[in-house]
Amino acid sequence: MLKNVFVAAAMLMVYSLVGQNVEGWIFDGEYENDKIPLVGANVYWADHNKGTTTDQKGYFNLQPKEGAESLVISFVGYSNDTLIVSGRKAIQHKLMPGKTLSEVTVQERVRPTSISKINPRLSQSISSKELNRFACCNLSESFETNASVDVSYSDAVSGVKQIRMLGLDGRYSQLMLENIPILRGAETAFGLNYIPGTWMEQIHVSKGSSAVKNGYESITGQINIQYKQPMGDEKLHFYTYANQDGKLEGNLGYAYKISDGLATSVLLHTGTHIRKMDMNDDGFLDKPLADVASFMNRWQFTGQKTEGKFGLSLLAESREGGQSDFNHNKDKLTQNAYGIGIDVRKVHAFSKVGFLLSRPQTSIGTIVSFNYFDRTSFFGNRDFNTEQINFYTNVVYQSFLFNTSHSYNTGISLVYDRNHSLFEDSTFNVLNAVPGVFLEYNYKPTIRTTIMGGMRYDYSNLHGGFISPRFHVKHDLSDNFTLRASVGKGHRTAYAISENTNLLASSRSFVFEEEINQEEAWNYGASLVTDFLLFDRELTLSVEYFYTKFLNKLVVDLDQDDLAVLFYNLEGRAFAENFQAELMYEPFERFDLTAAFRLSDVKTENSRGLTRVPFVENYKGLISIGYSTNMNKWKFDATVQFHGMSRLPGSFRNNAENMGVDAPEPFTNIIAQVTKNYRFWSFYVGVEHLTNYTQKRAIVNVENPFASGFDASMVWGPLYGRMFYAGIKYILLK
Repeated sequence: MLKNVFVAAAMLMVYSLVGQNVEGWIFDGEYENDKIPLVGANVYWADHNKGTTTDQKGYFNLQPKEGAESLVISFVGYSNDTLIVSGRKAIQHKLMPGKTLSEVTVQERVRPTSISKINPRLSQSISSKELNRFACCNLSESFETNASVDVSYSDAVSGVKQIRMLGLDGRYSQLMLENIPILRGAETAFGLNYIPGTWMEQIHVSKGSSAVKNGYESITGQINIQYKQPMGDEKLHFYTYANQDGKLEGNLGYAYKISDGLATSVLLHTGTHIRKMDMNDDGFLDKPLADVASFMNRWQFTGQKTEGKFGLSLLAESREGGQSDFNHNKDKLTQNAYGIGIDVRKVHAFSKVGFLLSRPQTSIGTIVSFNYFDRTSFFGNRDFNTEQINFYTNVVYQSFLFNTSHSYNTGISLVYDRNHSLFEDSTFNVLNAVPGVFLEYNYKPTIRTTIMGGMRYDYSNLHGGFISPRFHVKHDLSDNFTLRASVGKGHRTAYAISENTNLLASSRSFVFEEEINQEEAWNYGASLVTDFLLFDRELTLSVEYFYTKFLNKLVVDLDQDDLAVLFYNLEGRAFAENFQAELMYEPFERFDLTAAFRLSDVKTENSRGLTRVPFVENYKGLISIGYSTNMNKWKFDATVQFHGMSRLPGSFRNNAENMGVDAPEPFTNIIAQVTKNYRFWSFYVGVEHLTNYTQKRAIVNVENPFASGFDASMVWGPLYGRMFYAGIKYILLK
């Protein structure tokens, strides 16, 4: 009897130990003799990525997870620590400032795509694992497995791809390289093709209005690219790629550690397209012949109180396309044969330096960026040349009030854009200098709630002064449900011709009815993200709604006249409404599943009233799967895209077939790839457009390219069919 009592008591004790929450306090290790609470530190189970944050007293309370013993503690600017949890004793731990890693190394399987649980904005991270699932040769091709960003061709002759987010063109999303604004003005039409996929380590996609410290231009969201770092894991990489269409690419990267606090890297990219293709027999090349070469040298240093990055990149590209019998040397700017030619030269230099001050969680960050972009081009017998200089600088001071639950950023910025363009016989000169100031306040009233509010004031020599308010709130309804809401205003200066160069591939006349004012829009958003165990496997489900309302917008009117494009300011309504649901699940080990569906309603009031914006699909569905064998020796990936209906403008809308172009219809696209991995080498083969679906007739009046009515911009679907590719990767880690 007594023995049974002891056994029962022991079992009860074990049960109480297992079921008891893990609690404790995290303090600032900067102070040896005082216990200063570290507010907002992240505390999570290493094997489950489930966690919480500390409150104003540095306190946390975390539910136990079966099989989880390693507790990870992290905070920005502090070294991560990993603790082995045992028993019921409350934890008291000091987190040390600096970047020295603890002796314990925790390894876990990282999802290809994940949604941040900490960021008050709805932010999705696309890891290198996701980027390697398919041969993403450049940034525009990196979103094929992403439901939030659409990729399509801008016209039927240049081979340039464009993106859309929340139903609006990519120019309404702020594109950044490690928080440095890039691809501005004249670059937006072609710039996505100039960022090699092999250079990228990660992409962060944030929807809705951005933080005010990053500028005033974000309207639909922000795409922030993270390049491979000189102090990163890779020492050397070499990639080659080839496809059946005659495209060849080579990439080389090398990182060298000069000292403990200084490293540099060199990134090289070269590509060519050498095969003339006319799969639909319309007399025009499906893809232009092209040559591109780019180079980047990066430097990274870290000190006790200072860290920074410097970089210089160069790019040169040339494209030749048009009719199959076009001879660039003899037929350029004549009517012997229709051709296009695009030559680009680009130089970009940047500097990022951060200074840690004596006060904890206080720093000053500086960003300086200079960009030179020069493009000469012709489309048939009309030419368009543009030269652009961009200068950007930003100084940010970061600290806190009272304690670290009240933190803020404040600073000043300057944007300088000079654009000189020559279109046929007309010259367009734009000089836009915009100094600005901003203040952003972050408040964590509880461990479950984060509030971020910001305001910035900027003054443009073209548009005068303007204010951009932003507000975000995140609340964890429970450990498994996160609710977010946001509202914010964005502004941008429109460059009508540079941003719509796809319309140059037509005989349309360009009509400017008035001087174009600054674009201005509000963005409202809400989302709910939940994760839970389904059959002992973690499932993440997100549901989101975003509404963008324009107060002023550059209206590109293709409906009023089939032979002209009219540019004027918005008079009436313009909006983009988007609803999206996305599921991410690992039904069994090493098998990733993503399924998503999005509805879009994008309308602008033009000469024909409130109408749907041309070429924007009303829905998109996506199913993406990936499976890796044990030790990642083999990888199998496939993505199915379901594209909805779009519309053609003007008379083409209801009379497309009689006007010589295919009418839009829903279609399905499939991408697949198989990869064999060795210790340093990887070999892969894949196929794009497996369904072989194409828009066969995409050029209007194709027989008479110099006559009235010619138009190669009526593109709504894939322009080429099934395409096989192969590649080799070599990666040497440090």
